[in-house]
Amino acid sequence: MRENDLRRVFVKIEPDVALKGRIINRIDHLEDNNMKHASKKGIRRTVVIAACITAVSITTVFAAGNIISYFQSEKSVELTDMNALSRYNEEVGVTASNHGYTLTIDNLATDDNFMHVFYTLKQDNGFTEQDGEKHLWFICRINGQVANFGNHNEEYGYLSEDGSYKGVLKLNIASMKIPETFKFEMYSAEGSQLNGEFEGDYLYRDGVQLTESDISKLLYVSTTANKSSVKTKSIVRNIHRKFSVPYYDKDNNLKTGEAEISKVVFSPFGNQIIVKDQCKGAGATSVSGWALFDENGKSLDILNTDFTGSPEGAESTNAIEFLKADVNTKYLKFVPMKQDTYEFLRMNTQAIGTYPLTFKVNRYGNVVVTDVRITDGKIEIDYFKDGFSSPDPDFKLLDKEGNKAESLEKHGCLQTTRVHHNTNSYTIIYEYYAEYDESGNKVPFEKSSVSKENLEKQFTQIGIGEYEFMLDYDNAIDMNLK
Repeated sequence: MRENDLRRVFVKIEPDVALKGRIINRIDHLEDNNMKHASKKGIRRTVVIAACITAVSITTVFAAGNIISYFQSEKSVELTDMNALSRYNEEVGVTASNHGYTLTIDNLATDDNFMHVFYTLKQDNGFTEQDGEKHLWFICRINGQVANFGNHNEEYGYLSEDGSYKGVLKLNIASMKIPETFKFEMYSAEGSQLNGEFEGDYLYRDGVQLTESDISKLLYVSTTANKSSVKTKSIVRNIHRKFSVPYYDKDNNLKTGEAEISKVVFSPFGNQIIVKDQCKGAGATSVSGWALFDENGKSLDILNTDFTGSPEGAESTNAIEFLKADVNTKYLKFVPMKQDTYEFLRMNTQAIGTYPLTFKVNRYGNVVVTDVRITDGKIEIDYFKDGFSSPDPDFKLLDKEGNKAESLEKHGCLQTTRVHHNTNSYTIIYEYYAEYDESGNKVPFEKSSVSKENLEKQFTQIGIGEYEFMLDYDNAIDMNLK
């Protein structure tokens, strides 16, 4: 989900009622469909019962090439590698209008891992700041197969100065078989009382051929797309490496099942490992927390993401994205932690102001903070990982005494992690937007309480926990990529 969506619809522990109804309505359309379980888990992942709501977004450096209008605004969230997006996108310009809306597909950028759909949505009377976030929800099909309901999909957007909505969908297509040229469809049944025109999950099923009558009821565009420009830049290695995985069945009984690393995909838009199982998605969930090394013993960064889980006995397919590798990588190794060796040691703290700051997080790796920026209502921390550590460091914002900055703890914040693919580094952003009393109740918010001056007084040290554990190389999963 987008940063603005999260800020708008969730406060501390109470989701927006209207959005909740909208989500449940979508889930209900997927009844008795395996995609239901994928979408339900992905959506609910964004509801975090905590003072901070966590979202994942991505940013890199702009490069010259085909113009993508979405990025011509400071409101945009840059995603994937901007050099690759600029070089490997195709300008489309297909437009359709219906029910007071006009949809234009501006650009498509597709490789063997991801498809990026850049679009513009207009409303006849124009969007306003009040309803600009209430844009339509779109279904995307590639040769008839629905592309929305896998894991690791992303969506961002903003209201532009001309009253239109500029959006981008990043669809994870690594588990799909996509030919060089394919039919792409994008449509919405929202914006009017259209949902009642279709029974059950008709609009969400794979292989459905929409009729002209169907299309007339939708805001619908289609085009012929291709990924031939990146054909020589993508490498797919079929692995089919099976491994055992523990999971809980529907009666909460612990069982052991089988999962498979089916393939590894290297492409301009990212690197991913595809994991399949019939154990409710436990295969990907398990190995995503393990260490990942290449043939030289270098630790590779696994990115935090959501995972899908079909019912027990039905196949779940998930993708795990990782950094610090490329098409020349010859070998990968997943290494789990030894059972019963995980122990918290200490909180390591350092004063901000002089960089870099190196924090030992375990015997296998460090987190290195390279900068901290404080502005009104916002704290940004730049860092990278040196060796193996958890996907997202648990930074603690501390006062000069080394205690949690209590005044900051009273504020609700949007916590966003941006991944810089071109430098293998990250920025975590804390953006404060609300205030709560000791009982967790929302109280009137004074923006001055999170001014740059006040934030600098409250937040003077960073803390990161250090843990002790052992990696279990005897039970590693080896993947030969040559």
